Amino acid sequence: MSIAAGSAGGQLMLLLAAPVLARLYGPTDFGLFTVLTTLAATVSAVAAGRFELAVPLAEQDREAQDLALVGLVTALATALLATAVVAATRDEVAALFDHSALRTWLWLAPWTAAAMAAVQVLNQIAIRHRRYGAIGRRNFLQALATLLTQLGAGALAIRSGGLALGLCVGHVVGAVSLLKGTKLRRIASVPAPQRRSLWRVAVTHRRFPLLLAPAGLLNVLGLQLPVLLIAFYYGTEVAGWLGLAQRMLALPVALIGMAIAQVYLAEISKAARTGSGNARALFLRTSRQLGVVAGAGALLIGLGAPRVFAFVFGPEWTTSGVYAQALAVFVGAQFVGSPLSQTLIVFGRQGLQLAWDVGRTLLVAAAVTVPALVGASALTAVWAFGLTASLAYGASWLLSLHTVNATQRPKEPSTGDNASLTLAHIDR
Repeated sequence: MSIAAGSAGGQLMLLLAAPVLARLYGPTDFGLFTVLTTLAATVSAVAAGRFELAVPLAEQDREAQDLALVGLVTALATALLATAVVAATRDEVAALFDHSALRTWLWLAPWTAAAMAAVQVLNQIAIRHRRYGAIGRRNFLQALATLLTQLGAGALAIRSGGLALGLCVGHVVGAVSLLKGTKLRRIASVPAPQRRSLWRVAVTHRRFPLLLAPAGLLNVLGLQLPVLLIAFYYGTEVAGWLGLAQRMLALPVALIGMAIAQVYLAEISKAARTGSGNARALFLRTSRQLGVVAGAGALLIGLGAPRVFAFVFGPEWTTSGVYAQALAVFVGAQFVGSPLSQTLIVFGRQGLQLAWDVGRTLLVAAAVTVPALVGASALTAVWAFGLTASLAYGASWLLSLHTVNATQRPKEPSTGDNASLTLAHIDR
């Protein structure tokens, strides 16, 4: 409730401003924004080396802070490397999606990704110390900065990249807002012996970038690759309609789902650390809470999305409402399955998580590619993507249930290295 209360103002602003943004920016502008956001989200999944996932379960606060510093430095290095890649390939990327403005604005993707990764790292520090109020304030300030930048860019006729610029600025502001209270020091002020200690921490937790980074990349590709494929096969205007639909559908997920997800992450991690035995009850209680909201939301979207989109955003956005209708079941399944999928990593089931990530990525990519290759409409591809992803989230929930059920059974003492690998992703 602390996170949701802090987030409500920002999400309400985004919701109220959406009709204005839809009139300042056209479908092609939203298409460019969708492509840039998808690229940034994909890179951000691995930009910090997944070191942020070790922060909540570190034994000592000093170790957690060292892990956060390592994650922030890794994110900066990733942004610099990705910027070099953009400089070498931006012409080809613009030609691939047949959108000349990509050549000018593609440089935003690496730095938006770095800002997103910084927010993830600092958010995990806040989760570790249960600073839920700080997370709520971050959500509000991030949404406010994003919206003001997007409105200002639109008013100044910076239409092509204004939406993406706002997203980058918003995440930078969100990261800065979380810095207070972390007690993190600048790397330049850390004595040389302690810098070597940071290196030792990175080496000790090398399994995160080596094992969880590929899984994290596959996880985000399961959501982002279909969007890129739709932009590639059907054009940026179709991607713009889909982008607005996803933007609106993401608001309740950001307001309620993310709040529950972050609290669930803290509580299930505590249950795993202490072996209290209440993991199954926590999982089922959270499932019921999420399921009630998801069912009601999916029903409303399925019944009224096209009419609502046409009325609120204007007739040219009716197609976005139709796409939202096609994604209604998927949004409900994601709302439930995504927060609870963290259970697999918390209890060290990286193999199951990786297998699910691979399976979902292949299924949803095929769900978009096959209709496109046989000449089916974009709407058919969106329906195929939504239904296939829904089935994948259902399978994820069953795997998580199996995992928490296993924690209730007596176990033989283990001589192996227990799972310090922990705390998975929250899908965007």
